[in-house]
Amino acid sequence: MKNIEIEIGSKKYNVDIARSEEEKEKGLQDIDNLPDNKGMLFVFDESDEVSMWMKDTKIPLDIIFINEDLEVLSVYKGEPYSEEIISEENVVFVLEVNADSGIKKGDELEFTT
Repeated sequence: MKNIEIEIGSKKYNVDIARSEEEKEKGLQDIDNLPDNKGMLFVFDESDEVSMWMKDTKIPLDIIFINEDLEVLSVYKGEPYSEEIISEENVVFVLEVNADSGIKKGDELEFTT
C-alpha cells in the first residue's frame, strides 16, 4: 500500500492510500493504536455518494469526507464497532484519523509529497 504525506487544516499526516476495493473494505480494522500523525486516505475514481462504517474497527476515528476541490465536506465521529452507516455525497476522498483531530468543514487537503 502506498504511503504519502498530506496536510489538512494545520496538521500534517503520513497516510496509507486505500485504492483497491480490498484495501477500502479493510481500512483501519484490526488496528489497536494509531499514532497521532498517521491515518488512511480512501481514494475514489469519481465524485459520488460514499458510505463508511466502523463495524470491525477497534479505535475511535474522525471520518472526513472530502470533495474534488479538496475541501472538507463533513467530519463524523466514528465509534468503535458501530454498524451505523455514515454517508456523504460528492465525495472523492475519505480521510480517517484519530478522533478529535480538530479537522473541520471547509478545511483543505493538500498533498505535500
